[in-house]
Amino acid sequence: MSDEENTKKWNEYFIPGTNVLKNKLGITSKEELERKEIEITFEKLVELYQHPIDMDFNTAHLRAIHYYLFSDIYYFAGQNRTVNMVKNNSYFVPIEEIDYRLDYTFKMMNEEIKTVSSKYSFASFLATYYVELLNIHPFREGNGRTIREFIREYVNVRSKELPMGELNFSWAKVDKNAVNDFFARGITRSFKSVIELEFMKALEPVSLDKSI
Repeated sequence: MSDEENTKKWNEYFIPGTNVLKNKLGITSKEELERKEIEITFEKLVELYQHPIDMDFNTAHLRAIHYYLFSDIYYFAGQNRTVNMVKNNSYFVPIEEIDYRLDYTFKMMNEEIKTVSSKYSFASFLATYYVELLNIHPFREGNGRTIREFIREYVNVRSKELPMGELNFSWAKVDKNAVNDFFARGITRSFKSVIELEFMKALEPVSLDKSI
């Protein structure tokens, strides 16, 4: 896709003449939309904590989470982005490769989970695929929240099959500043030790988990 085409599609996401994403709420203020988005998605995340989506941890599952979180706000909920994007000088996967990369990533997750034998190896495994999914960045908005919820649901279900026993994943235990700094510096998945350490803290035996 040419730069001109990408710019045209980029502008189609916004209310004409503004920097506010088109939304179902009729909001024309960027600040107000951000506040409402946080409010709505927080409520949705609480609902998912109580009633997670029961699917097969594949591309459709990730899209279903995104749709659940954002369908009351955005028309593009559950859909791939239609524009190429860059952040912190790092380009996300081109739009024509999103489906292939997602399908391949989940295929590898389902194969490699069989090799996990300890809490540390599970943290390393999760860090690898967390970084990979963020680098794919399949949605126009809301990738972080969607992927974090996917990881939480994945741990709750898949850990039951592992030698360590059932675990919960508490994002409240993760140092968000450390993780954000990791991405701000454009570090690739080969340097993921910071995230591994944070994920080690987040993995807790179910019987000890007290947070949402």
